[in-house]
Amino acid sequence: MKAILVLTAALAVGIVVPAFAQPAQAPPSAAQSACLRFGEIYDWKAQDNRTLIVEDNLHKKFKVALVGPCPSLTFKERVGFQSRDAMRLTCMRPGDNVIVRNMGSGTQRCPIRSVAAYTSAMQRADEAAAAAKNQ
Repeated sequence: MKAILVLTAALAVGIVVPAFAQPAQAPPSAAQSACLRFGEIYDWKAQDNRTLIVEDNLHKKFKVALVGPCPSLTFKERVGFQSRDAMRLTCMRPGDNVIVRNMGSGTQRCPIRSVAAYTSAMQRADEAAAAAKNQ
């Protein structure tokens, strides 16, 4: 109890608290630290109508999962990405949209469910699943 009071008093007057006295925090996971910025999209490829692999200007890859199917996504040459914040440096996050224009039916917004760093292990698993599907 005394340690908590001393720590609280030290924080109140602006004294720097040593690292060993501060509560431990878990390091961010790969999904939490994945930041695909809207203004830094270099390339993309649709795996299916629910999943995009997006590459940024630094050639880091991200797996963007959509809430539901986005019709004809695998046949599109161009898509757009829409942020609620509409800033170039904003990280893409759940609730943002992939924009697809369809002939005759206009513009379709496909909400993003998740954005995660696309690791080499994920890529190998996706390639194995695709190879198994083609057999």
